[in-house]
Amino acid sequence: MVSTIKFVITSLLLCASVPAQEQPRQLKGGGHLLGETAEQFYSEGYIGDLLRACQAKDWKTVSHISQNTDHSSKNNAKDICETATLAKEQAMSGARQEYKGSGDKETRRADTFTFDRGHLVKIDMVYSTTSVEFEGFHPKSFGELLEGLKEAYGAPTKFYTEPVQNAYGVKSDAQRAVWMGKDDVIMLIEQPGANGWTELVAQTLAEYNRAAQAPKTVNPLQ
Repeated sequence: MVSTIKFVITSLLLCASVPAQEQPRQLKGGGHLLGETAEQFYSEGYIGDLLRACQAKDWKTVSHISQNTDHSSKNNAKDICETATLAKEQAMSGARQEYKGSGDKETRRADTFTFDRGHLVKIDMVYSTTSVEFEGFHPKSFGELLEGLKEAYGAPTKFYTEPVQNAYGVKSDAQRAVWMGKDDVIMLIEQPGANGWTELVAQTLAEYNRAAQAPKTVNPLQ
């Protein structure tokens, strides 16, 4: 009987049957599966709970879910619902759209989901790093994420460094790792420095190629 392997690493999930090359891997980040429909996305997790509260006109729950500081403001809760409902309608219509997720406070992670033609084509998770330690916060470093990804997916297809420059003109070498799959691509990107970050991206191969073919923007600091 074919066994199933499940490995969870920093909100990125791989579910692969053995032998792995016979079945495309499944990538899940921020609670959502790469390639899932917009309808499925907006019916699950944080956004699903929010929209159900909106439909029930439960403004208190809307404020609580959205972490709205003005819990007494019914109008503010309505605005939140209108924005979320419009985002769902646009994504389901097939329009290209980005949606900012709830992220994860403990690891200082911010999530962005990209939709195109009614499907989730990119999951972008950015972990903010800092040299100062705060109680209750455990940001993930590039090294931690790299080791976890290597354990889950093996050695990266490509690993390299490239020179970068921050807003203050400080230059450094930043690490990059790429795992190329048959239908998807995982990228790990480092921005060194005291206020740096590490970006973990899971995207469809079509989305990766689309970005590769887009005109490159010039960094005015370089």
